[in-house]
Amino acid sequence: SAVGQDVQTDAYGHTNVLLIGVGGAGHDGENLTDTMIIASIDHETNTVSMISIPRDFYVENAEVGWGTRINSIYEYVLDETNDPAHAMSQLEGEIEKVFDLDIHYYAKIDFRGFVDIVDALDGVTVNVEQTIADDAYPAPDGSNYLYDPFYLTAGLQELDGETALKYVRSRHDTSDFDRARRQQEVITAIKDKAMSIGMLTNPGKIKDLYYAISSNFETNMKLDEMLSLVDFAEGLTSDSILSAVISDDATTRGGFLYTPPREENDPYYLIPFAGEMNFVELQFFAQLFLYHPEVYAKNVPIQVLNGTKEESLAGLTKMYLVRYGFNVVNYGNALNRETVDTQIISKVEGNEATLYLVPSLTFGKITSTIPSEYLPENWPTEAEIIIVLGQDFADFYNEHDELFYIGIYWV
Repeated sequence: SAVGQDVQTDAYGHTNVLLIGVGGAGHDGENLTDTMIIASIDHETNTVSMISIPRDFYVENAEVGWGTRINSIYEYVLDETNDPAHAMSQLEGEIEKVFDLDIHYYAKIDFRGFVDIVDALDGVTVNVEQTIADDAYPAPDGSNYLYDPFYLTAGLQELDGETALKYVRSRHDTSDFDRARRQQEVITAIKDKAMSIGMLTNPGKIKDLYYAISSNFETNMKLDEMLSLVDFAEGLTSDSILSAVISDDATTRGGFLYTPPREENDPYYLIPFAGEMNFVELQFFAQLFLYHPEVYAKNVPIQVLNGTKEESLAGLTKMYLVRYGFNVVNYGNALNRETVDTQIISKVEGNEATLYLVPSLTFGKITSTIPSEYLPENWPTEAEIIIVLGQDFADFYNEHDELFYIGIYWV
């Protein structure tokens, strides 16, 4: 069928799928949704943008009745109602509220199903960025030991199902956020391998795999809806998948969260820097990252200059833009420190998509006429866009310092 003809889409023509990973039967916390990824399929540009949600993110769900980690909603509602569809709808609804978007489908898989998929592909290839030495990796169920140490050296590695599972679960010598990035990496590796052997373009093979893992896989997407995406899958390349992780590192893309102060034995939570239950940054980031993949694929270099006398404004604004995923390569002071209105200077053509978004964060006015002081011979820079912050942006900064994380990260 035509691409996307048989699948639901939103007002932007995207299909949003919630990818869920659980331990499954026989594992501690078998229904905790420790892996949660929003995958947004753009049928027009043939791209998929993924955002990983940390399991410790704090929410207040009406059916649970109190504040909780987001990964426990499905488990709690399932225990109370014995209704998997209702439990999933509660989790979907919470994620829709946090990110202000529609979730059309979900796909939930457990450890066994994940292993079976990788093995059905005869393994996957990943590039391990740094050696993993996890001495506290949990031992298999029924083992007489608490731990089953897991080691994997850096470099290009061929992983079978069991090793791939350890790779995406391991966290004790890294972090939950690193684990989320590895999960996205393996999803891409699975796609690459499936394409290379023709699985994603063969409806018969898709059906065979679907039925083979059905006892460990659950989705509200019908088989014919899956098959309607075959044409879409054929157009995917390694550059077609973009990824981000919502994290507690305010110096990186998606770093909108932090751990609030807590007493001894208090539970560990992550909440937005902007304030508990204040999702405005997450919602804006989701709109930018999921619905403007061309901007993030191009990754235009940007320089931020402080055109005011407000101390540290350029550095803090750099981190502000980086959190939203923009490629800020340099920052500093402008020649004119009495700039009134923020300027966005376009030094080259072809960056219209990025220029369309930057004013929404800086309120600047775009100019294609480069001021003489910023011509290449006077102002050498690798940046293709220069943002000169004016007093209008300094006023915004002073009114909304919670968006710049003053006192939490010094830049």
